[in-house]
Amino acid sequence: MLPSVVFCSVLCITTTVIRAANILVFMPLPIKSHVRGFQPLFEELSNRGHNVTVVSSFPLDRTIANYTDIGPFIDKTRGRNVMDLVRMNFVTSVQLKWRIGIQLSEMVMSHRNMKQFVRSNSNSFDLVMVETFGQEYAVAMGHKFKAPVINLAPAMIWASISKWLHVPSTFSYIPDACTQSTSDMGFVERLKNTITGFMQSYVENYMYLPKTKEVMNTYLKYKGWESRPPLEHMLNNVSLTLVNSHNAIGISRPYLPGIIEVGGMHIKDPKPLPKNLQTFLDAADQGVIFFSFGTLVNLNDLPKEKFNVFINVLGRLKQKVIIKWTPEDSNVKLSQNIMTGSWFPQRDILAHPNVILFITHGGLHSLEETVCNAKPIVGVPFFAEQNFNMKIVEEKGYGKLVNFFEITEESFGNAIDEVLSDVTFKEKAMRQSLVYKDQPMKPLDRAVYWVEYVIRYGGAGHLKSDSIGLNDLQYFLFDISFILFLSFGLIAWLCNFLIAKVMFKHLKAT
Repeated sequence: MLPSVVFCSVLCITTTVIRAANILVFMPLPIKSHVRGFQPLFEELSNRGHNVTVVSSFPLDRTIANYTDIGPFIDKTRGRNVMDLVRMNFVTSVQLKWRIGIQLSEMVMSHRNMKQFVRSNSNSFDLVMVETFGQEYAVAMGHKFKAPVINLAPAMIWASISKWLHVPSTFSYIPDACTQSTSDMGFVERLKNTITGFMQSYVENYMYLPKTKEVMNTYLKYKGWESRPPLEHMLNNVSLTLVNSHNAIGISRPYLPGIIEVGGMHIKDPKPLPKNLQTFLDAADQGVIFFSFGTLVNLNDLPKEKFNVFINVLGRLKQKVIIKWTPEDSNVKLSQNIMTGSWFPQRDILAHPNVILFITHGGLHSLEETVCNAKPIVGVPFFAEQNFNMKIVEEKGYGKLVNFFEITEESFGNAIDEVLSDVTFKEKAMRQSLVYKDQPMKPLDRAVYWVEYVIRYGGAGHLKSDSIGLNDLQYFLFDISFILFLSFGLIAWLCNFLIAKVMFKHLKAT
């Protein structure tokens, strides 16, 4: 019996070693929320024995077995006043994405650490994972290492990504987040969505893609790079796309087998709170409101009149309030019901039963966490997909949107009062939470399964759409339609000609 046990143990260890893969994660752009959404996946893969090398601008502050950081690629942290972004419309937001993508890409790719990594021939990888946002050139790392590629999409895939994967992105009912519309679009919304979609599907091929190719050809020079296929060809041939989204938080839309939703991977079981926070929350007889605008929006950057709206309304509430914010002005006087701090464990706070409302900017990770914890919300969106996210929240009934440009103490206070006093918001939040949690497997486990699936088969070309070889004329049957209309027109003309000829003969005979 003992030899059998030993043999099985050795066999299991051997199998684990054989299945372990060298995985490269290449997402160097300095956008922390994008990396954070997939970070648990990288750590879990390393915990399961894979050797994971992460090329990013946000290395871990701790050591993990089988996990190697390469980076950062920014010489110093450069802050940006988010007020510069809040007035973007559906057209300029697309142009901003192009501009940010090129600017950040040139910044990180020209960094000495990046140049050293790209030129090195000492590494080999069985799989490459790249981010889709503003760094299409990253797919070339699959060519460098002769490995299959997995896309990491930080949000529901948009038209720019859909076109390479040949995923339906029908403008009539699949909204782009930048249009700030949901799937229930009227004529004007569908017009905006069509314009945005057309820009991403066609205009960017001439305005943006050439600059991306220039970045790739300038900085991604490695042994054998001259034989690299065109960028479009590589983008068409990724094996799989993992998407940080879920229909309980976003919308339902058609996906191909190679598009996997894994939204909420970063959500873990709540941990014990620091003693001061635990005491503050436990002692809140009237409940606690948690207020956080994420990592980019700083209350100190807001116009004075908008800043005063938040502080004045929150200071008058009977509930206790936790605000993720550190005052820069020592003259700011806060009510005794308010606690502030530069950072709070948001997931753990939202899990506390005394938290009755979350005031948020509408970021995707925040919505995933609030839905998981069944908390109603009041959202004040600023830019990017935040307005879109909050409109979906309103549509599903577990929160209220307050327009930042039109916000007053009355409108902000009324929104808080309505969500707290109407039990429907809490009920809808609880239902949405049940919908989100009712999955056959956890998002992280699902992501790991599909990553290892691609590793097992050395790629997953069989999951791609068979339409990838078609151009738009063929895909939308414009060529067939033209021939049919031409044929019908010719038949109609012949029929008309024959009838006219017969009638002419008949008249001539009479």
